[in-house]
Amino acid sequence: MLAGFLTLLGCQLIGEVLQRAFNLPLPGPVIGMLLLFAGLCVRGNVPKDLEAGSQKLIELLPLLLMAPAAGVFFLGAGFADQWPGFIAAVTLGTVSTLVFCGLLIRFLERRNSRS
Repeated sequence: MLAGFLTLLGCQLIGEVLQRAFNLPLPGPVIGMLLLFAGLCVRGNVPKDLEAGSQKLIELLPLLLMAPAAGVFFLGAGFADQWPGFIAAVTLGTVSTLVFCGLLIRFLERRNSRS
């Protein structure tokens, strides 16, 4: 599991270095995850350590969502005039994520069935 964490951290670090070196418009962690995705596509499978480390991070993901939820809760009256934009952003983000994931799964299934 430690090797999985270090792999994820290393990809993020490489992404940060590339972003700063070439002044790319994407954030470093996004570049790192794209590099990880490309590496996993080339490899063809996910190493067990990376799978275990990633699964542990997914289990802890709700902890990252507690701070924004608390922030919205404590905004109170300040949030009253911003809720339409918030609802639109959450809805559009959720729908676009579902569509993208569905298309990605379809693409990967077709690719695996040809192999």
